[in-house]
Amino acid sequence: MAIETAHFSVDRPGRFMGVDIEVADDASVSVTQPVGPHLFDHRGQTTLASVGVFTDFAAGAPAGLARFAETGDRPQTVLSHLTATLAHPFPSSGTLVGRGSSLYYDDSTAVSRTDVRDEQGALVAHLVGRSVVVGRTPMELGPDAAETVPERGEPEAWSDAAVLAELPGVDIVTGISTGSLPRGPLAGLLGLEVTAAERGVVQARVSPLEWMANVIGSVQGGVLVSMAEAVTGLAAQTLTGIGQDYRVLEIGLDYLRSPAAPGPVIELRSEAVRAGRRLASFETTLCGADGTVYVRAHANIQLLARA
Repeated sequence: MAIETAHFSVDRPGRFMGVDIEVADDASVSVTQPVGPHLFDHRGQTTLASVGVFTDFAAGAPAGLARFAETGDRPQTVLSHLTATLAHPFPSSGTLVGRGSSLYYDDSTAVSRTDVRDEQGALVAHLVGRSVVVGRTPMELGPDAAETVPERGEPEAWSDAAVLAELPGVDIVTGISTGSLPRGPLAGLLGLEVTAAERGVVQARVSPLEWMANVIGSVQGGVLVSMAEAVTGLAAQTLTGIGQDYRVLEIGLDYLRSPAAPGPVIELRSEAVRAGRRLASFETTLCGADGTVYVRAHANIQLLARA
């Protein structure tokens, strides 16, 4: 069956982040997103959290498109698991391109893989996503739905690298929690507030906003990636000494429940479960105030000298 890009429109979070999708004749998918200072973390760097929304399309769409091309069926699906293995650093500007394909699908589940590259062709991430068919149907959106996506304002500030180089990591994250250091543009877009920080542990909270909603009224899976990776990065920062930095090597997320958007506060917690001189592992959870677990994530972090 011939398929057209128009059949697979980008949802509200995708439009907010500038994500675009193109479909090839063989049902392979290209997903693009521009990156820049409006998506930097507190260090002034682009990270996986900067393109979390992008990952939802890149890791979920290829198998869905293959199913549609073969059978004509297009059931509503959501990601149940995502694994991201990172390679070259993310660029500070330009456009990322993810080219993905279907590995498997049946009536209830599907698996996709996507390589994400920068404009020079360097691999920055390899994504594998498992999606599952759900019974919920897309919400009825009015003709002005596109206009409900707010424009991004001026990005919040990030810290100068020279300032961060003189501070131990726990002081950096404590400064973010008290407001004496900027949280960065991406945290500003998410509304992420650090509520507690100590060595190896960070707690934060986010109140889901309207722009975060997917077509079934839940926080889009990619937005949850951004939340989880952002708080994991802050927890990793607390392990760094003066002159040290960190980078995420791998992160895997299990999506357990879907928080509403807009909706009640999501509580985030990331804690080191192993911390060596060069590598550390973190467990991160996103929960409701009643203890409902939305996401569990595991990440491996490299600790290294600041460039």
